[in-house]
Amino acid sequence: MPEIDIAVTAYNCAPWIDAFFESVLAQDFTDWRVVARDDASADGTAARLVWWQSRLSDRMIIVDGPGPGNLGMVGNYDAVLAATKAPFVMFADPDDVWQPGKITQTYRAICEAEAVSGARTPVLVCTDAQVVNQYLQLMDKSYWRWAHVNPDLADNLHRLAVESPVLAPMVNRALLQLALPLTGAAACPDWWPALVAGAFGQIVRLPATTFLYRRHPANDSADPFGSTVAGAIRRTLADFGEPRRRVKLLLRQLAPQAGAFAARFRDRLQPRDLAAFEAAARLPSLGAIARRWAVIRYDLWFSSPLKNVGFLLLM
Repeated sequence: MPEIDIAVTAYNCAPWIDAFFESVLAQDFTDWRVVARDDASADGTAARLVWWQSRLSDRMIIVDGPGPGNLGMVGNYDAVLAATKAPFVMFADPDDVWQPGKITQTYRAICEAEAVSGARTPVLVCTDAQVVNQYLQLMDKSYWRWAHVNPDLADNLHRLAVESPVLAPMVNRALLQLALPLTGAAACPDWWPALVAGAFGQIVRLPATTFLYRRHPANDSADPFGSTVAGAIRRTLADFGEPRRRVKLLLRQLAPQAGAFAARFRDRLQPRDLAAFEAAARLPSLGAIARRWAVIRYDLWFSSPLKNVGFLLLM
């Protein structure tokens, strides 16, 4: 059994997947196996996975189940993660490019955390990334800065209910055993494991940038609304409805996830934490005043003051 399984969920990423695999092969840490699944792509992604499996041989498996159809981003991760066996698993987006030493840095950090807390404690390790466009041209040297998230606030579980700084993490087996399945619970595959680690284990944040986070027209997530007040105002003037649509989308993501988290871990959460997640789950159904009071009472804030102002005004 390899020490690390690399979970690759692929969907319409044929233009970029070769660069990803080449970056994995260039790592100095070699005790890994790729566990991949194509989610009914419409381009040549499935064929590229088969080609890479022929090249990597027993260092790569392709997951066939639980059916040939499109499972969606979360369902695809569920299928791949369920097929992993290694003590540690790295989440991987095949449109990204890993920088040299990524595996070694995160593996060393997760081993150090387990040495202190024990292998039965859920541990998640995340790093920063450089943001690049589809041609790998630099957009920002820090994903955390670009996304306006403060990784140090990951220790605040209530704020994790609203936003997560975690992108393409490494997790241990104890976390996966507690977090799976993701389907029917997670708003996105990175966010749910962060909640589990934040509530019942440890989130280790490394300040290093260990990969290139590629932005392209097919990304599932939207770009940040504005990095400055002036920028936010310009975008608002260009489309008055866009800020409110962003807030409504956020509530549609975080509320069901918070409700699922409260339901699954009701007997394990501290009373105030349980109350905070239940309040977050009710946000879309609350009146204007009650909704804002819930945010204030349970510390359901973003790490960006600009985001918080917009959140309170538009929610």
